[in-house]
Amino acid sequence: MKVLLPPPLKPGDCLGVAAPAGPVRQPGLERGLEHLTARGFEVVTGASLRRRTGYLAGTDAERLDDLNRFLRDPAVRAIWFARGGYGSARIVEGADLRLLKTDPKALIGYSDITVLHAAAWKAARLSTIHGPLVGELGDPEAYDAPSLWRALDGGELSLDRHLVGATVWRQGAGEGPLLGGCLAVLLSLLGTPYALKTDGCVLFLEDVNEPPYRIDRMLGQLRMAGAFAGLRGMIVARLVGGEAREPEDDAPLPDILARHLEGTDYPVVFDFPAGHAPGKVTLPLGRRADLDTRAGRLSIASR
Repeated sequence: MKVLLPPPLKPGDCLGVAAPAGPVRQPGLERGLEHLTARGFEVVTGASLRRRTGYLAGTDAERLDDLNRFLRDPAVRAIWFARGGYGSARIVEGADLRLLKTDPKALIGYSDITVLHAAAWKAARLSTIHGPLVGELGDPEAYDAPSLWRALDGGELSLDRHLVGATVWRQGAGEGPLLGGCLAVLLSLLGTPYALKTDGCVLFLEDVNEPPYRIDRMLGQLRMAGAFAGLRGMIVARLVGGEAREPEDDAPLPDILARHLEGTDYPVVFDFPAGHAPGKVTLPLGRRADLDTRAGRLSIASR
């Protein structure tokens, strides 16, 4: 499987900042834009970036127009998304993602942006960036800066030190393209043209504010859809804010994993510091991941 890699980002490159989903919190947005400018990038913003239509950042037509404008503009070398929330699925069918085959550019974000990561992978086998949103860039505690800029440089990414803080659920070694994203969003793509085929990959999962029974239900649906059978490894991020409402309703994640990964034999870790967690590590999706829990190694291949 040939993976399409966007060119490395460098100072002076033009970045398009778009909000394809929820409305953006303005103080964080302005700090993030200032941060990108200070790093030497030329920043252009979408017309809907500061708009609000209910739980969306403008109408579907406005948000789609911003996304397509950046996809079509050869001067724009990356599209950095300002916020997740919900809304990318409402416009993905109209996105000109096929253009990425001839003009690959980095797509950067997470959470609801999982829709666009999956769609770009299906349309162009493009490696995209599961990393911080623009609204977080002004807060140095929100993300891990070294992994972000290394991923955007296109170099090999060694994440061994971040693996040290994770919990090994099953020992082993495996390698394959790193795919995945927000668990609830991946689930919503099942039965659509954007559902990921996970055979032979290392699957990354993260989510926020989901209590144990919902994690259990979502993992069960993915298992029954065959998403876990042919994996080479699994990385589950630190799940944030998903405590049970009542103590008696709690269920440890290892017990939930044991139910849904029975019969598999690949390495599995959880509590990896990515996704919605503070200090989130950036992960280049689509590039080959090498996970070896015995050696304490997690690396993402270079260009």
